[in-house]
Amino acid sequence: MPFIITKTNTKITDAQENSLKKGLGKAIEYVPGKSEQALMLDFEEKSHLYIRGDKSIPMAYIDVSIFGNPSHAGYAELSQAITILFNKVLGIEPENIFIDYKDIPIWGVNGWAFEQPKEE
Repeated sequence: MPFIITKTNTKITDAQENSLKKGLGKAIEYVPGKSEQALMLDFEEKSHLYIRGDKSIPMAYIDVSIFGNPSHAGYAELSQAITILFNKVLGIEPENIFIDYKDIPIWGVNGWAFEQPKEE
């Protein structure tokens, strides 16, 4: 299950959030085996984010956690799609959009734990 947390120092309207939700649902498909059906999202607006000592510059920090993709397949395309989406929907310049990827080696849901098979 991929989980994408967005922190931005801008306001996000309901219409913008819906556009981001739809766009991220499509973008996650760049990662093999991932789809909107298992995607979890969180949007944190008006965060106290600073860049170059300034918090008035619109920016976003996007944390993308993905289980079961140790080769990072599709991350370059996903980064491009996320950057274009946030620029289009929120007007944030690409140089102020930061994406952090985290590999999830084990994931728990519904009382079960799923572990990424170890490579031999």
